[in-house]
Amino acid sequence: MNSQSSRRAYSLIEVLLAVTIVSMVMTAVAVAMQAMYRVDRQLKDNAAYGQVVPRLSLQLRTDTHAAGDVALLDGPKGPGGVSLTLAADGEVIVYQSEAGRVLRTRRRDGEELGHEVYYLGKTATFRWQKTGPPSSMVELEIVRAMGKIDSADSQQVDRIVAAIGIRTPHRKEGALDASVD
Repeated sequence: MNSQSSRRAYSLIEVLLAVTIVSMVMTAVAVAMQAMYRVDRQLKDNAAYGQVVPRLSLQLRTDTHAAGDVALLDGPKGPGGVSLTLAADGEVIVYQSEAGRVLRTRRRDGEELGHEVYYLGKTATFRWQKTGPPSSMVELEIVRAMGKIDSADSQQVDRIVAAIGIRTPHRKEGALDASVD
């Protein structure tokens, strides 16, 4: 037999070793891609949240300032929202929190005039509160988990506080009002 004409064959051990190395590289690439997609999704969620909270804050504060009457709405775990009756025209604006979002609905004489949805993420929970006189305020606390671990370090807390009725004729102008923390 001539050494030039003989083909060198691969042994089973060499083939198994090559397959093992390729599978390990592919697994590492898959894990890295999954982590990259998770980080990308988290960044997009954070960016969206950063745009929605100021819009919700401005709208809730504007509506609360014009309100003549405010009532908390019952929810499964305490107040699940707030109902604002505007002093000027009797329009009722309802804010309800559910499943990571806040719904705003405007009604007059039982007819729905419009609604908006503020998406704040799947992990967002809400706590509504109303304080009484001398300074009547509405507070919405939004708690959002930032990671997989549900600890205080991995949560973001935003508070929207608004004075009730400071733009109505029966209230004195210049009442104090707080914004998002």
